[in-house]
Amino acid sequence: METRAFVPEGTKVSSVAEMREKCTPADCLARMILGEAGNQPINEMYGIAYVAHNRLQFPAEFGSTIKDIVLQGNGSQFNGITLPVALDPTTHSAWSTCLHVAKFYLSNANPIGHCLWFNTTTLYNSILAANGGKYKFPGTSRAVNVVREITLGNAHTFFLVEGYDF
Repeated sequence: METRAFVPEGTKVSSVAEMREKCTPADCLARMILGEAGNQPINEMYGIAYVAHNRLQFPAEFGSTIKDIVLQGNGSQFNGITLPVALDPTTHSAWSTCLHVAKFYLSNANPIGHCLWFNTTTLYNSILAANGGKYKFPGTSRAVNVVREITLGNAHTFFLVEGYDF
């Protein structure tokens, strides 16, 4: 069995590809949380972590490990993973909180149930308004029904669309 030495958590990297090679799963998750919700309350950070966790139920679509899920498409699933703050996270005051959430989120209640996606509440609401109350994912032509929606704080709405059974 091959063992891999990872860099210390929070080490500056130049790209998502380098992150995939050098960072632990918890480090990658913490970087994604920081990029997506670093300036938000901790309950939203937990929600972001649980979106990645919930996606483990659908490995063919999202990946079979937290690291695969977080880094899927080199950042096309979670844009925050590509931000400069995610590449050099220790420069942000919320880094230690995000790292704690990434390591211990399973010890806390899941605040989003089975939701598999999130967006900023403003963008989420505008997408629904433009599509007759349905959600249209970027790059697709089909709008789908939202079957569960949870807003945490005022920044993010977490949601589940039809077709995903738990």
